[in-house]
Amino acid sequence: VGSVGMALLVWVAAGLVVLLASLSYCELGTAFPQSGGEYTYLRRVFGGLPAFLYTYTSTLVTRPVTAGITTSTFARYVARPIFDKDCAAPESTEKMIAIGALIFLTGIGCISVKWMSRVQEILFFMKLGTVGFIIIVGFVALGQGRTSNFQNGFNNTVLHPGTLGFAFYDSFWAYDGWNNLNYVTGEMKNPLQMPLAIKIAIPLVLVVYLLTNIAYFSVLPVRTLIGLGEKHNAAIAVDVVQAMIGDSALVIIPLLVAASCFGAANGTLFTGARVVMESAQKGDLPPVLGLVHQKLVTPVVSMAFQAILAIFFLLVADLNDLILFFGNMAWLFFGLSMVMILVLRVREPNLKRPYKVTTAFPVIVLLASIFFVVAPFLQNPWRPSIAVGILLSGVPVYAIFVARMCSPKISNQISRLSNLSVRMVKSVIDVN
Repeated sequence: VGSVGMALLVWVAAGLVVLLASLSYCELGTAFPQSGGEYTYLRRVFGGLPAFLYTYTSTLVTRPVTAGITTSTFARYVARPIFDKDCAAPESTEKMIAIGALIFLTGIGCISVKWMSRVQEILFFMKLGTVGFIIIVGFVALGQGRTSNFQNGFNNTVLHPGTLGFAFYDSFWAYDGWNNLNYVTGEMKNPLQMPLAIKIAIPLVLVVYLLTNIAYFSVLPVRTLIGLGEKHNAAIAVDVVQAMIGDSALVIIPLLVAASCFGAANGTLFTGARVVMESAQKGDLPPVLGLVHQKLVTPVVSMAFQAILAIFFLLVADLNDLILFFGNMAWLFFGLSMVMILVLRVREPNLKRPYKVTTAFPVIVLLASIFFVVAPFLQNPWRPSIAVGILLSGVPVYAIFVARMCSPKISNQISRLSNLSVRMVKSVIDVN
């Protein structure tokens, strides 16, 4: 966005949008306390096709891509202590580390929900410790008089909608997972605690990441930060701390940041598998993906399926383009969720809503969502057009495989293949 001041404003604005969106989601989550998130709400309010399109894009693109990006970042930081900052780790090395992380997390998720939750808790505190240390480093730099980046902080600001849209997409990665509670509402003992959790967590994340960025701008020149951001092997947190305390940061900080990314991937796989399982059990995805292990009571098939797709994207795709695909489709459905809230206010005014937000919240988030979906088309139309193409390709898939708008012969063949896949998996794994 061209300036330090605008960059910090984008971080704050992104956090406020996410806060309003999260509280709006709490209304949906407490009104419909079943697992599945947007899929459950879309099916309830708009019917089968919109719910399927959400599942289709989430299953095939957004969730696997998110897991792929976070494990890729994890791999970059794990490799950093081994390779010099001016000599990037081989891309193949980073990809193998990322694939290993995906397999490990999938294994934990298949064995025990409790283990996965415990891993998430430990990594969360490691993440807070890491950013806390970086913030302290930044304040030390400010105390030493390193304030040049903040002088004339809004000089060279770029206000092009496309540029701002991409900047918001980058910022939203810090808040990724804000809607994860809605995917496991059916497994929560008291869903009414969701609003309190949101009101504590989102402002905390906003403040922490705002201070982290202030720390970055306090230590390194703006041009250096821009250059690092353009490098494949960029590990900005390491360079910031190294600039202040020397080479002792080369081992500790990369591993702590890697742990943070590991936790993010863990949460993505956990919630994504639940969406796939819920969709399969309702008939929108092959039944085999809805199978649950009898003894472990975990969705082993959907967990493995998500991991395989994430590995596929890691091996064949440009993750920078996939970030755009993720953001474009994600905010399309976030906006549609806000429309659902407004529709339900009119269609079902007497619906029991244990938690209800002011109408202004979903309206503001809806307007923001429209901007986030449209803005990338103004910068580089072909990439968001691919995202739209992926979304629309789900319509014929729904017509043929879900609604069965095809000849009886083809429909019978589909049923036979579905039943065969279920029997084959059951013969190998103890599932039902």
